[in-house]
Amino acid sequence: MKLIVENEDFTQKIYEVTEQNCKDNMLKNASGLIEASGKFESAVWIFRALGSGAKAILYDVSHKSLSRKLKEELKLPTLMPGSEERIFCNIPYDIMLFTSGTTGMPSGVFKAKKHLESEIAVLEKLVHSYNISKMVASVPFIHIYGILMLNLAKKMNIDLWFRERFLPADLGALINKNTLVATTPLYINAFLQTREHYDFDGALFISSTAPLSQEASKEFCERFNANIIQLYGSTETGGIAYRKNADIFWQPLDNVICKKAKDGCLHVSSPWVSDIVYEGDFRYLNGQIKTFDEVEFVAERFELKGRQSNIIKIGGKRFSTIQVENIVEKHKFVKFALINVEKNEASILKDESLVVYIEGKRPPANELKILIKNELGVNIPIKIVMIEAVPQNSIGKKIRDFKNLKLI
Repeated sequence: MKLIVENEDFTQKIYEVTEQNCKDNMLKNASGLIEASGKFESAVWIFRALGSGAKAILYDVSHKSLSRKLKEELKLPTLMPGSEERIFCNIPYDIMLFTSGTTGMPSGVFKAKKHLESEIAVLEKLVHSYNISKMVASVPFIHIYGILMLNLAKKMNIDLWFRERFLPADLGALINKNTLVATTPLYINAFLQTREHYDFDGALFISSTAPLSQEASKEFCERFNANIIQLYGSTETGGIAYRKNADIFWQPLDNVICKKAKDGCLHVSSPWVSDIVYEGDFRYLNGQIKTFDEVEFVAERFELKGRQSNIIKIGGKRFSTIQVENIVEKHKFVKFALINVEKNEASILKDESLVVYIEGKRPPANELKILIKNELGVNIPIKIVMIEAVPQNSIGKKIRDFKNLKLI
């Protein structure tokens, strides 16, 4: 396979992913940070590390607090021939990744080749019927989703195309029949906002990092003649489940056992769950983990109801703030929305309310209330707060750091 990065001036940079190019005996048993600032460089280093028997620690170099912790506090070296980090030297791992850190300091997650290889085999089976001959990726390769897509292309022996920075039009121009597009809801929703016409017949979009709304999935598939497979999972768990096109329910991936825990949250047993997580100390997972996502099962499939910490209770019903954010973002004045639940500690009889942080132009409060009621069938008390921007990480996930939002 080839890694092909297309530059803004339409020139290309190509790397042949062969055993000879990826194996460097000088890197065997080396360990340290991959500090690549671009997709191309990070992809090459990932292949070299995995092919040479090195232990690679991947992180987002733009995450300043994490960077300081790794380099200044933990004093981890940069990965190079002969490099050796001593903190994790007794941990059996091939790649160390970090969670997105959307609600706090990212946790370190250790992955062995066995985790990646067995999951990639299941993903290859999932996309087999689409006769994929090319992959285009809009995602960075420093997170678990990007690494899986990178190595899926290698396993399928298909060329992987990308740009360091993508606009929707750039992405659309690279897609043709039998193309697998590894992307996120950020780009799916961007396509829905464009006036351009695309026919993606024969292409397959894989979307991860956050669920797409059923309405967005349905509109995208119908408008662009496309197919979508959404992947649900996390850095710690690897892939958990998938759903196709506008389906509501998630189907567990092969080899993954999903159950509803006593508190209503999803419990996952999987061969891809990391053995060890680092959070200032080591936590051992033993192949299973309970998520904070509330679920309802229908036979073996399930519906995600929302994060336990992002559930609002109104009139005896439970709604996800993510669901409400998707509704608010349908308003023409709203670019992005971020919602926090305001607890009413003084009275257990009084409903909770929502603080709606909005990037864009202030919409009339009554219009938002009507929009929400038409979708959910209930009146939800809201307070609108305008902010400069909804913070997002490198893969388009909203960072729920309400204390540091810049109000306007």
